[in-house]
Amino acid sequence: MNKLTPTLLALSMTLALSACNRQETPSETNQDVAEAQAEAQTEVTDAAHDAAVTAAEGHEDVVAADAGSDKMDAQADASADNADAQYDLALAKADGDLKVAKERCDALPSDQQSACNKTAEAAYETAKAAAQTARDAAKAAADAIQQ
Repeated sequence: MNKLTPTLLALSMTLALSACNRQETPSETNQDVAEAQAEAQTEVTDAAHDAAVTAAEGHEDVVAADAGSDKMDAQADASADNADAQYDLALAKADGDLKVAKERCDALPSDQQSACNKTAEAAYETAKAAAQTARDAAKAAADAIQQ
């Protein structure tokens, strides 16, 4: 029994590793991509809803603020909150795009999957950096309003 255990362990590890990076069938890929797209759409829809609520609340605060510095502060706060909400929305889109791209990478032969995944990750990082730059610029503009 003791001689059999290491052999079974080695065999099970070999089988588990051989399943990694295997090319999926077109039907598996289509199903996985569809699921990733549906999940991404739900996350984007939720983030868009949150952004709309944030914008509406910011508008209400600006309208309710007294003229003068209170109104300027309310506008700056609303702009900063909108910047954060738009950033969250952009990240939700980027996350969804990454998930879908990775599912599509699984359809490729195993020797091409690594490069495909790296390309998908690079696109995600680019989208994330662009969202952060946009958020930082909007927040800087909001800070300038308060000055």
